[in-house]
Amino acid sequence: MRMGVLDVGSNTVHLLIVDAHAGAAPIPAMSQKYELRLAEQLKNDGDLKKSSVKSLIEVLQECHEFIKEHDCDELLAFATSAIRESSNSDLVLEKIRSEVGIDLQVLDGEHEAILTFLAVRRWFGWSSGRLLVADIGGGSFEIAIGTDEHPELAMSTPLGAGRLTRDFFTAEIPSSDEVKALREYVNKTLETELAHLRDGNFDHAVATSKTFKQLARLGGAAPSSEGQRVQRELSLEA
Repeated sequence: MRMGVLDVGSNTVHLLIVDAHAGAAPIPAMSQKYELRLAEQLKNDGDLKKSSVKSLIEVLQECHEFIKEHDCDELLAFATSAIRESSNSDLVLEKIRSEVGIDLQVLDGEHEAILTFLAVRRWFGWSSGRLLVADIGGGSFEIAIGTDEHPELAMSTPLGAGRLTRDFFTAEIPSSDEVKALREYVNKTLETELAHLRDGNFDHAVATSKTFKQLARLGGAAPSSEGQRVQRELSLEA
């Protein structure tokens, strides 16, 4: 069957169309990305700006056309941090349903962590043992740990890369004081939110998302041009 997966994130809207069959690896057929930076478009009262809602609907209408053109049998459409944190999310979701015909489901942080963990488990298999999975998005940071297909623990904290950049940095090149303040905030948050993971045993740590991918590249990992199956590692030292 042909399936469309639509991800409305804090920075981008990503449409992936795959050929998927029971028991087989999904084969990507087409991918489209749109940079909207929705998390930056939240007003002081928490509402998503009308102009951003308009842009989102235009992008989703284009995605809907792609989905019809590629004869998708099923669509999985979901939104994460930016939509779930907007105070007018119900109105935005209804507007999308009525004007585009897409029923966008909002994932809470825990379920986002669970799905990421499941994807990592399917990718690496049982031989990877007990997994620790970390994912940094634009608005939130998810972490999960476990031995099975579903994690024993899955949680989300407001440590997204885009959110922290907006909250702590006032220029493209931040000052040393701003970097220090951000480090202190991150450390304090991790100490309180993830304290019970400090002594957690795991066999394999896996980091997903573009942020980690860029950090690994800066640390000397292979570029994207070498393919997705090349082993890429990010050491603590790097």
